Amino acid sequence: MPLYLVQLQEYAAAREPRLFTYQIRPGDTLYSIALEFGTDIETLAGLNNIGNPHLIFAGETIEVLTLVGSVHRVAEGETVEKIAELYGVEAEAILEANRLSGDRLLPRGERIIVPGGRLSRSGTVVFSWPLQGRLTSGYGWRNGKFHYGIDIGAPHGTPFYAAADGRVSKAQYWGSYGLMVELDHGYGWSSRYGHASKLAVTPGQRVSSGQVIGYIGVTGNTTGPHLHFEILKDGQKINPQSQLP
Repeated sequence: MPLYLVQLQEYAAAREPRLFTYQIRPGDTLYSIALEFGTDIETLAGLNNIGNPHLIFAGETIEVLTLVGSVHRVAEGETVEKIAELYGVEAEAILEANRLSGDRLLPRGERIIVPGGRLSRSGTVVFSWPLQGRLTSGYGWRNGKFHYGIDIGAPHGTPFYAAADGRVSKAQYWGSYGLMVELDHGYGWSSRYGHASKLAVTPGQRVSSGQVIGYIGVTGNTTGPHLHFEILKDGQKINPQSQLP
């Protein structure tokens, strides 16, 4: 588990879990809100059905849970044990977070805090920039051809990073991309990184956001050292900047 998640969970454990409404202030980001209240971006995005965590606006209200986890709405006949099994957590953690006794009947519609609970169906993928550098070419038409990604200039050999957690689906020389990496992030999301001089990952490997996956080069169809970066949703290339902070 990444160190920052361990720190967030320890911070949250020191306080009683709370669920409350928060009004977004100018300058807030989902990350800054998460850090302030001892949770993480995935928890906030899932709780508020935020598809793009980078698009929040001052004046809007969101719900905040002061720990890493989920909030579950009880269905007919559900017990704490069933909810714990669904989320892959211990029933005792749910009982403690909600001040419940083990024999209490859970009313349908009641909202229950699930510490550490995740449901894979949330579909939230949070992307970050794979490289700090100058944007040399954007997404769109360029010299009569459509450019299905963005180019980020950097010196030869500069490391670039996974833009989100995922699994390596390609790590090879692939046509005009040159030496490239493709990551599968789940929920229909993937990303591609082209023109590398050297790769730091292999197919099937799991990687974390911010992990070095390769180094800038000039392989493939390129006129100078840069990273060609693409984001795909359900196999369709979209503007990467629509998903970046």
